[in-house]
Amino acid sequence: MNLSLTLNKSNWEMDGFTLSNVIKDSSKKQSFYEKVIKLHRKQWGENRLLYEKFVERYYTDTTPTCLVKSISPLVIGHGGEGVLETGLLLHPIYGVPYLPGTALKGVASHYAHSVLGEFFQELKQGGSDYTTLFGTNERAGIIEFHDALMMPETVKGAFKVDVMTPHHSDYNSVKLDKMNRRRSVPAPRDDDSPTPIHFLTVVNGRFQLLLKTKKNLPEETEWLELAKTILLGALEHEGIGAKTNAGYGRLEIDDVIS
Repeated sequence: MNLSLTLNKSNWEMDGFTLSNVIKDSSKKQSFYEKVIKLHRKQWGENRLLYEKFVERYYTDTTPTCLVKSISPLVIGHGGEGVLETGLLLHPIYGVPYLPGTALKGVASHYAHSVLGEFFQELKQGGSDYTTLFGTNERAGIIEFHDALMMPETVKGAFKVDVMTPHHSDYNSVKLDKMNRRRSVPAPRDDDSPTPIHFLTVVNGRFQLLLKTKKNLPEETEWLELAKTILLGALEHEGIGAKTNAGYGRLEIDDVIS
């Protein structure tokens, strides 16, 4: 079973549930997700070998930077396009969560500028070290941030159903008019009824980070070590993906690859 297809394009029926049913009736979303997770765990043994071979090929002829593990639920691609309102980024072929290299570079560059840059001016955007690592609009940085794949042993139990409960959905869904004012709707109140929205998260995941330099520099090892330190700090203290302000998306180092 490819979880990415199941959540976006499948017309399979699972115990009376189809994707079309859930799209029309959001109250069925929790049960649908739970059945999808159950089926994924049941069939993962059949799919694991193919994914293991993919991971092995991906890291062939290179030394992974380090292994990280999630210490809070992870939601990548939450606001992306999807038929179920709340998305989750999954590998299109294997249906497995991963950390996109672009997202990793984004959180690392933001952490370098906004946090570390307060103490080290060279890590501020435009500073010498920041420019060398992350580049500018005119020139690429020397560090390549590759997609971080999930380790096969953690894929089977990687998914969990979570829920958010916005209390003022009517008020928040109303668009502003031309005068930048909300159209006539009741103001938000503390006794507004919550609207539960269920979504999938990734838990207990282990991901293999992979950073490389684009050029053979005398200081290559030092630049890679600096980039790794910045990225690990960003993942642990700021997180990656959606809902990081609520504590989601935190990862920490698990085991350094020698």
